[in-house]
Amino acid sequence: MERIKKLLKSSGGMGLRIVKTGIAATLCVVVSYWLMLDTPFFAVSTTVISMGKSIDISIRGGKNRIVGAAIGAAIGAAFAMALPGNAGLCGIGVILTLYLCHVLKLNGGAPLACIIFTIVVLYRGSDPWFYAGQRCLEVLIGVAIALLVNIIIMPPNYVAQIKRAYADLRGLVEESIDFASTGDPIDILAINQTIRALSTAVEHYIGEIKFFRGNDEEVFQISCKIATYRQILHELTSIDELGQRPIPKDSPLYPVFSYHLERLIALYDACKEEA
Repeated sequence: MERIKKLLKSSGGMGLRIVKTGIAATLCVVVSYWLMLDTPFFAVSTTVISMGKSIDISIRGGKNRIVGAAIGAAIGAAFAMALPGNAGLCGIGVILTLYLCHVLKLNGGAPLACIIFTIVVLYRGSDPWFYAGQRCLEVLIGVAIALLVNIIIMPPNYVAQIKRAYADLRGLVEESIDFASTGDPIDILAINQTIRALSTAVEHYIGEIKFFRGNDEEVFQISCKIATYRQILHELTSIDELGQRPIPKDSPLYPVFSYHLERLIALYDACKEEA
């Protein structure tokens, strides 16, 4: 399993989520055929957009899409019972569907709700309510399969991501402290991007269901240092903006350089002491 993960991570963007989405799409087609549904289109479409970066995101997004699909299907079936395929009702229904999704704060659910509404309201068969129910079932299948695949097949390991980002950040900062004195270019952008990646990974970890989390204490200790590393980045930026280095001691800029360098080292030492 570890070899597969390494292969996917090194295959030019072929990430785990892409592979899991493909697996989920296949399962959606199989299940739809097994249940003898009209088409697996909505199941596959829903599972593709429901495969979140984390299990928590998949659950929250999936819930919004299921509720949105139910709203769109209900409005579509009601309008189809009155005047199926009517252009005016189609426009009114889209407005009503979007409004309800907005009121209920169904983030990510509105587009799918409108698609479901449209396909149902344009249906000219004998039983639009049954047709709407089938579309909702397909959405439910897509969300359920996306969630199961995300949980069972190589679930996101945010602890590993956090550790890796933190190790990269420490390496960059140690190198940059040396460069601050020698005059070599300081990669401010790389440090800033690594801090952002670390912060994002911590946010995803915190938002994850506790059952799927790892060592809270270890992540907490790392997260507490992010603010300090932002201060370190500020000091490095200040030094980098002073211009050419090393700065001679008789230069008017030397006291400023010395202040930022001492503060930079003190901040980094504080992070190491807390480790």
